[in-house]
Amino acid sequence: GMILALLSHMIIKGLTNEVDFLITIFSRFVFSLPLLFLLAFIARKKKFFQVNNWNIIFLRSFFGIITMISVFLSLQLIPIGLVTALAQSSAIFVTILAPFFLSEKIGLYRWAAVLIGLLGVYLMTNPISIINGTNQLSSLGLSLATFSAISHAGLALTMRKLGKTEHPTTTAFIHNIITSTIVIILIIIFGTEFIGIKGNHGIEIILYPNKILYILLTLGIIGSFIQYFMATSYKYADATILVTIRYLAIPLAVIFGYIIWEETLTINQIFGGLFILFSCILITVRELRSKTILL
Repeated sequence: GMILALLSHMIIKGLTNEVDFLITIFSRFVFSLPLLFLLAFIARKKKFFQVNNWNIIFLRSFFGIITMISVFLSLQLIPIGLVTALAQSSAIFVTILAPFFLSEKIGLYRWAAVLIGLLGVYLMTNPISIINGTNQLSSLGLSLATFSAISHAGLALTMRKLGKTEHPTTTAFIHNIITSTIVIILIIIFGTEFIGIKGNHGIEIILYPNKILYILLTLGIIGSFIQYFMATSYKYADATILVTIRYLAIPLAVIFGYIIWEETLTINQIFGGLFILFSCILITVRELRSKTILL
């Protein structure tokens, strides 16, 4: 799921200036629906739409669409390696929020890891330069990438709750239905240029297909597998561990960003990314040791 998510982010970044932002969001969710429906129906037959807790389902969709929009918009504005590193810092925010949402106890060891991770976020975003307006990168892009980490923490915790009571194929399918409906309403009311960078193609790309449409279809298919793999993973493992696995995407994103878009990170951003990585590893190691002791 992590590898496919990185691939989808690369596609989305490559589509900047090609299609309007809401068309990308539309494709990511709407084109995912057929395969997700098939997976849900195969897994559950007539119960493919049955859920036990609609409130948590809607909360999951809320965090999901906020996270997705924040990440997709930031990919248009700042390097993919920077977006990925900041997004992966969600492990830090999961640790901060876990005591309140999952009643998980957090010891001094993990609080120390959280502080190290927050220092990394500080180095990568340089909030003082954002406030002063002196940051060479897009302040909006940096803010959105950081916010996506916080919202993804809420998403991870919500999915962990759902994993205990709901079937992953059903939650993924319903989430995409809710999100697709919201995006379609936005397009109808405000048009495809409502948010994000304007592209060379708008809604006409759906009506008059060309090669870009096939890329958008691929994005939707990849998205359906991401939803399925992510939802299934939260059924079998704790949120803290799962979120930290995603740190593997950071070096990959930096490498591909440099090769494809010639994007480079500053020294502060590199050190900040290393702090975040170190923090995530500490949290994961501590979590695994706790599980071993319990066993």
